[in-house]
Amino acid sequence: MIRRSFVTSLTIASLLALTPLALPAADEPAPPPPPMRGKEWCQQNPGKCEDMRARRDEWCKANPEQCEQMKQKRAERKEWCDKNPEECAKQREQFRKRMAEMREKCKADPAKCEQMREDMGQRFKRHEDKPVPAPAPQAPKTS
Repeated sequence: MIRRSFVTSLTIASLLALTPLALPAADEPAPPPPPMRGKEWCQQNPGKCEDMRARRDEWCKANPEQCEQMKQKRAERKEWCDKNPEECAKQREQFRKRMAEMREKCKADPAKCEQMREDMGQRFKRHEDKPVPAPAPQAPKTS
């Protein structure tokens, strides 16, 4: 009987001692909410969403072949992500990290960032008059 009460007391004391380890610290910030996507973003920003759709539709009317290629690539990527969700999530996270780094660089040096944007715009304008060859189908890398 004494042994049972000793074991019970020891168990309760151990649980009480370990409880603070299981609870998050009050001074720790909460994780950020997941970013808004698709329909949710459009509900929060209806004007911007409608403007983006109009620009995309206008571009697709002007560039039907490229638009169709983009739709096909998007469908292929979705299919690949459905088959490889872990790798897809990893690649998305890497992309988001690179974009966050670029945003920080642009905050630090806005003039350089603006110059890079202009350079990219010039590259795209040079290629507008050239026909875009259809890309060869490639399987996504799995490393």
